[in-house]
Amino acid sequence: MKSNKILAALLLLLFIGFTGCSSKKEEIKADKTVPVEVTIVVKTSIEREIELVGTLQPWKEANLGAQTTGRVEKIFVEEGSYVKEGDLLFQMDDTQLIQAKLQYQLAKDNYERMKPLYETGSVSQSQFDQVKAAYESAEKSYNLLLTNTQFRAPFSGVVTSKKLNDGEIFLLAPTGGAPTIVTLMQLNPLKLILNVSESDFNLVKTGQTVIVKTDIYPDKEFKGVINRINPAINPATRTFQAEVKVPNDGNLLRPGMFVRASIEIGAKDGIIINRSAALKQLGSDAYYGFIVKNNTAKRVELKLGKEFNSVVEIVSGLSEGDYLVTKGQGLLKDGSAVEIKAKAE
Repeated sequence: MKSNKILAALLLLLFIGFTGCSSKKEEIKADKTVPVEVTIVVKTSIEREIELVGTLQPWKEANLGAQTTGRVEKIFVEEGSYVKEGDLLFQMDDTQLIQAKLQYQLAKDNYERMKPLYETGSVSQSQFDQVKAAYESAEKSYNLLLTNTQFRAPFSGVVTSKKLNDGEIFLLAPTGGAPTIVTLMQLNPLKLILNVSESDFNLVKTGQTVIVKTDIYPDKEFKGVINRINPAINPATRTFQAEVKVPNDGNLLRPGMFVRASIEIGAKDGIIINRSAALKQLGSDAYYGFIVKNNTAKRVELKLGKEFNSVVEIVSGLSEGDYLVTKGQGLLKDGSAVEIKAKAE
């Protein structure tokens, strides 16, 4: 009788221990479920732009020099001088010009005396033709010397260099090219040449707005317009050139400035998520996140696009309607059991 009681007590202890272990296993299993918050992925309209860098150039630039060797009579401008189209910049020695002017005036007077006589029949056609030819030749010679003696601004701009001084001799280069006496640049507008990837060729059009920024004026934006597109692709760089016309009222911008440019190409639907939902993989530039399917976490590789402060565009890795984990993803791994605690629409 006593042995039966001992046996019953042992069986009771075993039962209690078994049920206790089962409860602990169930607790451990339950503890492996990770509570998370998710948001439903939706598409939204995103303003698209192509971001590039470049260096500003003058809209026009002229290196002015004489066509023949001669003495510089007078330079009327200094470096930094602003001039208008047609202003006199410098003058070469005018000795030949004075002689040509006298010959031109004599030929002109002779022609004006001969013309009424020819009209009344007092002189022959051949006599009048000789006088007229001499007059026209003298006029052309004078005008040619005039343009090679008095040099005027071909456009409005600023003088950026002055190579000679009054009285110095201007010499032609041995190759026959004329060195510069004065360099003139047009600063309003300015030109910006952008090298655009061939993959964006169909997105870039003339007339599109380009936002130009420089670190010199961090709070200012300058708006330019695509003026010309080179139709050829550079086979070495796989890029094409787009010329941007940048208005420069007040001359705040200058040639040689490094700028950042954004070509506005319009709006297009895309996916935007909170920046914190994209996790960076250690030791690389890759990003990943987690979506929930059937209460199970699935790891997805994310390709990031344009960033907007606390949110970022996802180029690939997510689809509209996915349940993206926004909180608790740091405790997850691929295949983790999850419990959705909150859902954001």
